[in-house]
Amino acid sequence: MQSEPTPQSRIASAIDRAAGTIGGLAIATFTAIIVYVVICRYAFSFTPRWSEEIPRLLLVWVTFIGAISAFVRKTHLCAGLTDLIVAPGRLRSLLALLARVAAFLFLAVVFWSGWKITGLTWSHETTVLSWPAGLVYLSLPVTTAFAFVALLAMELRK
Repeated sequence: MQSEPTPQSRIASAIDRAAGTIGGLAIATFTAIIVYVVICRYAFSFTPRWSEEIPRLLLVWVTFIGAISAFVRKTHLCAGLTDLIVAPGRLRSLLALLARVAAFLFLAVVFWSGWKITGLTWSHETTVLSWPAGLVYLSLPVTTAFAFVALLAMELRK
């Protein structure tokens, strides 16, 4: 008999599903744009002006959206060496706690620095599309906030 998931685990699962869906759509869009640009360039000797800015923006966002899922699934920067080196017990539990605290601190630092650099660059414009340059850096605070909420939901579940 499978137990009903707690609200916190549903939150983390929902964030993971949303990140996967949004990331998948962004990768599909990225791929379609690249194919379009290649066809334009080699078949019609024409390169769209925006052919570098939009794919670059999508690539940055997809990378950090993928990091959300990696945090939720506990696969981000995880080599599994602790389980091989440290015997089960208090030391392994302490190391796992330290790793979780380090993950929260890392997310807080990335959120803060991403927020600051987004604010600094928002008034700048991209070369071709004249979009705010801060859109690239906005990926940092947005995605780390979702990862933080998902990790917090998983911790509260324990």
